[in-house]
Amino acid sequence: MTQPTPWRTACEQALRRFSDADSIRFWGIGHEVEGGYKPIFNYRFEHTYAAVLLARWLAPAVGADAEVVECAAWLHDVAKRLKDPKGKDTHAQDASAQVEQILAGTDFPTAKIPAVRHAIEHHVGLKLTKRLEPVETACLWDCDKLSKIGAASLIHFGCISGAFQPITTADILQRGEAWLDLARGITASFNTEPAKAEGLRRLAFLEAHYAQLRREWSDPMEMTPP
Repeated sequence: MTQPTPWRTACEQALRRFSDADSIRFWGIGHEVEGGYKPIFNYRFEHTYAAVLLARWLAPAVGADAEVVECAAWLHDVAKRLKDPKGKDTHAQDASAQVEQILAGTDFPTAKIPAVRHAIEHHVGLKLTKRLEPVETACLWDCDKLSKIGAASLIHFGCISGAFQPITTADILQRGEAWLDLARGITASFNTEPAKAEGLRRLAFLEAHYAQLRREWSDPMEMTPP
């Protein structure tokens, strides 16, 4: 009897197939490796893996179904393209529609698939006016947004930003400070208490980072003496 495919393997492979191809399309070039090409930087995979790591931490901390939250984290952006030429963002619905096919033939419990799809369909947006339910859906939203705040997010945004527009250090500072306003709104919107606490820690780090960058990139005569 054929053993079912481990569901994490199936999710990661599906994500890599999509995100590698989309990243190469986006960059217009890739690193040649044995058997094909790898993208210069696969933002979608890096962001998703950050969300997966957070899912493994947050779900047990709040009593959520860990399989549902992690699976949803792996697949929440499996249909999201960089600079989507369609112009209309339907990636949550598109990703949800692929869940059953990706998990077919795996050891993921079929009864939990609707919960995975619900979480994916409700992960969009940077602010909430009310807490999401059930807790698995709330967790995915929190993990997705937490992954956009903190040290790893600086690496991710830094690696991808130059492909969207010409950048200078001053541009990075200006956009970073604008992002801080959004990050404060995100932190205020978190559904779960652990995510709120972690969000505040990461927000403080970002605020200190951009304050230091502004200090370094200001007129030396205006810098406070050491």
